[in-house]
Amino acid sequence: MITILLFTIGCSAPKKEVPQKKVEDVEPAPRVPIASVNSSIPKYKFSFSSLELGMPISELDQRVFKHYGEFYTKDFSVYQLDQIDYLAEAHYISNIDLIFIDSLLVQIQAFLTVDKSNDLINQFGRAKLLINDHHNKTLLETERAITKTSKGYSINEKLDQFRLKWVRQDADIEYEVNKKLNTDSTSVNMVRFSSMGNPNGFKYKLTFQTTDFQYQMALIEWESTR
Repeated sequence: MITILLFTIGCSAPKKEVPQKKVEDVEPAPRVPIASVNSSIPKYKFSFSSLELGMPISELDQRVFKHYGEFYTKDFSVYQLDQIDYLAEAHYISNIDLIFIDSLLVQIQAFLTVDKSNDLINQFGRAKLLINDHHNKTLLETERAITKTSKGYSINEKLDQFRLKWVRQDADIEYEVNKKLNTDSTSVNMVRFSSMGNPNGFKYKLTFQTTDFQYQMALIEWESTR
Protein backbone atom coordinates (compact mmCIF):
# COMPACT_ATOMS: atom_id res chain seq x y z
CA MET A 1 0.00 0.00 0.00
CA ILE A 2 2.84 2.39 0.78
CA THR A 3 4.47 1.63 -2.61
CA ILE A 4 1.24 2.22 -4.48
CA LEU A 5 0.65 5.48 -2.72
CA LEU A 6 4.11 6.74 -3.53
CA PHE A 7 3.74 5.64 -7.12
CA THR A 8 0.42 7.39 -7.51
CA ILE A 9 1.85 10.63 -6.17
CA GLY A 10 4.89 10.29 -8.41
CA CYS A 11 2.83 9.80 -11.57
CA SER A 12 0.40 12.61 -10.99
CA ALA A 13 0.52 15.50 -13.45
CA PRO A 14 2.48 18.45 -12.11
CA LYS A 15 0.32 21.35 -10.92
CA LYS A 16 0.74 24.75 -12.42
CA GLU A 17 2.54 27.06 -10.04
CA VAL A 18 0.56 30.10 -8.98
CA PRO A 19 2.77 33.18 -8.85
CA GLN A 20 2.94 34.49 -5.27
CA LYS A 21 2.73 38.14 -4.50
CA LYS A 22 5.88 39.42 -2.86
CA VAL A 23 5.24 40.62 0.65
CA GLU A 24 7.35 43.56 1.69
CA ASP A 25 9.09 43.35 5.03
CA VAL A 26 7.32 45.48 7.64
CA GLU A 27 9.03 46.52 10.83
CA PRO A 28 7.16 45.35 13.92
CA ALA A 29 5.25 48.05 15.77
CA PRO A 30 6.98 49.26 18.91
CA ARG A 31 5.73 47.59 22.08
CA VAL A 32 3.59 49.95 24.12
CA PRO A 33 4.38 49.49 27.84
CA ILE A 34 1.70 49.33 30.47
CA ALA A 35 0.86 52.74 31.87
CA SER A 36 3.77 53.90 33.98
CA VAL A 37 1.40 55.02 36.74
CA ASN A 38 0.59 51.36 37.44
CA SER A 39 4.21 50.30 37.65
CA SER A 40 5.12 53.25 39.87
CA ILE A 41 2.63 52.38 42.61
CA PRO A 42 4.41 50.17 45.15
CA LYS A 43 2.64 47.02 46.19
CA TYR A 44 4.19 47.28 49.66
CA LYS A 45 2.40 49.52 52.16
CA PHE A 46 3.58 50.68 55.57
CA SER A 47 0.95 51.61 58.16
CA PHE A 48 1.46 54.53 60.54
CA SER A 49 -0.27 52.53 63.28
CA SER A 50 2.54 49.96 63.18
CA LEU A 51 4.90 52.46 64.84
CA GLU A 52 5.14 51.84 68.58
CA LEU A 53 6.88 53.85 71.28
CA GLY A 54 9.73 51.84 72.74
CA MET A 55 10.42 49.88 69.58
CA PRO A 56 14.15 49.34 68.91
CA ILE A 57 15.74 51.12 66.00
CA SER A 58 16.66 47.75 64.50
CA GLU A 59 12.96 47.10 63.80
CA LEU A 60 12.42 50.35 61.89
CA ASP A 61 11.54 49.83 58.23
CA GLN A 62 14.49 51.33 56.35
CA ARG A 63 12.54 51.20 53.09
CA VAL A 64 10.24 53.93 54.37
CA PHE A 65 12.41 56.03 56.69
CA LYS A 66 15.87 57.52 56.29
CA HIS A 67 18.39 58.55 58.93
CA TYR A 68 18.18 62.34 59.15
CA GLY A 69 21.02 62.78 61.62
CA GLU A 70 22.32 62.64 65.18
CA PHE A 71 22.06 65.62 67.52
CA TYR A 72 23.36 66.47 70.99
CA THR A 73 25.02 63.06 71.36
CA LYS A 74 25.35 59.90 69.28
CA ASP A 75 22.52 58.41 71.35
CA PHE A 76 19.99 60.92 69.94
CA SER A 77 18.94 59.94 66.41
CA VAL A 78 16.27 61.39 64.13
CA TYR A 79 14.64 59.50 61.28
CA GLN A 80 12.29 61.02 58.71
CA LEU A 81 9.73 59.69 56.27
CA ASP A 82 11.53 59.15 52.96
CA GLN A 83 9.17 57.11 50.75
CA ILE A 84 5.70 58.59 51.18
CA ASP A 85 4.38 56.32 48.40
CA TYR A 86 4.85 53.39 50.78
CA LEU A 87 2.74 55.04 53.48
CA ALA A 88 -0.82 53.70 53.68
CA GLU A 89 -2.03 56.97 55.25
CA ALA A 90 -0.35 59.22 52.67
CA HIS A 91 -3.75 60.72 51.81
CA TYR A 92 -3.70 62.69 55.07
CA ILE A 93 -0.11 62.46 56.41
CA SER A 94 2.55 64.53 54.66
CA ASN A 95 5.56 63.82 56.87
CA ILE A 96 6.68 61.81 59.90
CA ASP A 97 9.61 62.48 62.24
CA LEU A 98 10.90 59.83 64.64
CA ILE A 99 13.22 60.42 67.59
CA PHE A 100 15.28 57.59 69.06
CA ILE A 101 17.19 57.87 72.33
CA ASP A 102 19.51 54.99 73.22
CA SER A 103 18.20 53.19 70.11
CA LEU A 104 14.58 53.20 71.36
CA LEU A 105 11.70 55.15 69.79
CA VAL A 106 10.65 57.86 72.26
CA GLN A 107 8.74 60.34 70.06
CA ILE A 108 6.57 60.16 66.93
CA GLN A 109 5.51 63.34 65.15
CA ALA A 110 3.12 63.24 62.20
CA PHE A 111 2.29 66.30 60.09
CA LEU A 112 -1.24 66.07 58.68
CA THR A 113 -2.90 67.68 55.70
CA VAL A 114 -6.44 67.48 57.12
CA ASP A 115 -7.83 68.28 60.56
CA LYS A 116 -8.33 65.21 62.75
CA SER A 117 -9.46 67.03 65.91
CA ASN A 118 -12.87 65.40 66.12
CA ASP A 119 -11.55 61.93 65.28
CA LEU A 120 -8.91 62.16 68.01
CA ILE A 121 -11.34 63.48 70.63
CA ASN A 122 -13.73 60.62 69.96
CA GLN A 123 -10.88 58.09 69.89
CA PHE A 124 -8.92 59.15 72.99
CA GLY A 125 -11.72 60.74 75.01
CA ARG A 126 -11.55 63.77 77.30
CA ALA A 127 -8.65 66.08 76.44
CA LYS A 128 -7.03 69.14 77.96
CA LEU A 129 -7.57 72.17 75.71
CA LEU A 130 -4.74 74.72 75.69
CA ILE A 131 -5.25 78.16 74.13
CA ASN A 132 -2.74 81.00 74.29
CA ASP A 133 -3.89 83.63 71.80
CA HIS A 134 -6.35 86.46 72.45
CA HIS A 135 -8.73 85.73 69.56
CA ASN A 136 -9.55 82.18 70.62
CA LYS A 137 -9.74 83.05 74.32
CA THR A 138 -12.28 85.77 73.52
CA LEU A 139 -14.28 83.36 71.38
CA LEU A 140 -14.67 80.91 74.24
CA GLU A 141 -16.17 83.61 76.45
CA THR A 142 -19.41 83.30 74.47
CA GLU A 143 -19.16 79.90 72.76
CA ARG A 144 -18.49 76.32 73.80
CA ALA A 145 -15.20 74.71 72.85
CA ILE A 146 -16.65 71.23 72.33
CA THR A 147 -20.21 70.15 71.59
CA LYS A 148 -21.86 66.75 71.41
CA THR A 149 -23.48 65.74 68.12
CA SER A 150 -25.15 62.63 66.74
CA LYS A 151 -21.72 61.52 65.47
CA GLY A 152 -19.91 62.13 68.74
CA TYR A 153 -18.00 65.09 70.10
CA SER A 154 -17.03 67.96 67.84
CA ILE A 155 -14.68 70.88 68.46
CA ASN A 156 -15.79 74.43 67.66
CA GLU A 157 -14.86 75.07 64.02
CA LYS A 158 -14.17 78.75 64.78
CA LEU A 159 -11.15 77.83 66.91
CA ASP A 160 -8.11 78.25 64.71
CA GLN A 161 -5.15 77.85 67.06
CA PHE A 162 -5.06 75.43 69.98
CA ARG A 163 -3.57 72.28 71.45
CA LEU A 164 -5.25 69.12 72.69
CA LYS A 165 -3.40 66.97 75.24
CA TRP A 166 -4.04 63.47 76.53
CA VAL A 167 -1.98 61.96 79.35
CA ARG A 168 -1.93 58.17 79.36
CA GLN A 169 -0.07 55.67 81.50
CA ASP A 170 2.11 54.62 78.58
CA ALA A 171 2.28 57.81 76.48
CA ASP A 172 1.65 61.53 76.22
CA ILE A 173 -0.38 62.57 73.19
CA GLU A 174 -0.64 66.10 71.81
CA TYR A 175 -2.45 67.45 68.77
CA GLU A 176 -1.58 70.98 67.71
CA VAL A 177 -3.60 73.12 65.31
CA ASN A 178 -2.62 76.42 63.72
CA LYS A 179 -4.99 77.49 60.95
CA LYS A 180 -4.00 81.12 61.27
CA LEU A 181 -2.33 83.03 58.51
CA ASN A 182 1.14 84.24 59.39
CA THR A 183 -0.15 87.73 60.27
CA ASP A 184 -1.62 86.54 63.58
CA SER A 185 0.70 83.65 64.34
CA THR A 186 3.55 83.83 66.78
CA SER A 187 7.07 83.44 65.44
CA VAL A 188 7.35 80.19 67.40
CA ASN A 189 4.36 78.69 65.62
CA MET A 190 5.55 79.92 62.24
CA VAL A 191 8.84 78.09 62.70
CA ARG A 192 7.13 75.05 64.17
CA PHE A 193 4.94 74.54 61.13
CA SER A 194 7.19 75.96 58.42
CA SER A 195 8.33 72.54 57.25
CA MET A 196 4.85 71.30 56.45
CA GLY A 197 3.98 71.03 52.78
CA ASN A 198 0.37 72.09 53.11
CA PRO A 199 -0.98 74.14 50.17
CA ASN A 200 -4.17 75.13 52.01
CA GLY A 201 -2.33 76.80 54.86
CA PHE A 202 -3.94 74.60 57.51
CA LYS A 203 -1.40 73.24 59.97
CA TYR A 204 -1.86 70.08 62.00
CA LYS A 205 0.73 68.19 64.05
CA LEU A 206 0.15 64.99 66.01
CA THR A 207 2.73 63.91 68.61
CA PHE A 208 3.11 60.68 70.57
CA GLN A 209 5.92 60.51 73.11
CA THR A 210 6.95 58.46 76.12
CA THR A 211 5.88 59.82 79.49
CA ASP A 212 9.52 60.41 80.44
CA PHE A 213 10.45 62.07 77.13
CA GLN A 214 11.11 65.49 78.65
CA TYR A 215 13.35 63.94 81.30
CA GLN A 216 15.30 62.00 78.67
CA MET A 217 15.70 65.15 76.57
CA ALA A 218 17.01 67.10 79.55
CA LEU A 219 19.49 64.32 80.26
CA ILE A 220 20.67 64.24 76.64
CA GLU A 221 21.15 68.01 76.60
CA TRP A 222 23.09 67.85 79.86
CA GLU A 223 25.35 65.09 78.55
CA SER A 224 26.04 67.08 75.38
CA THR A 225 27.50 69.95 77.42
CA ARG A 226 29.87 67.82 79.47
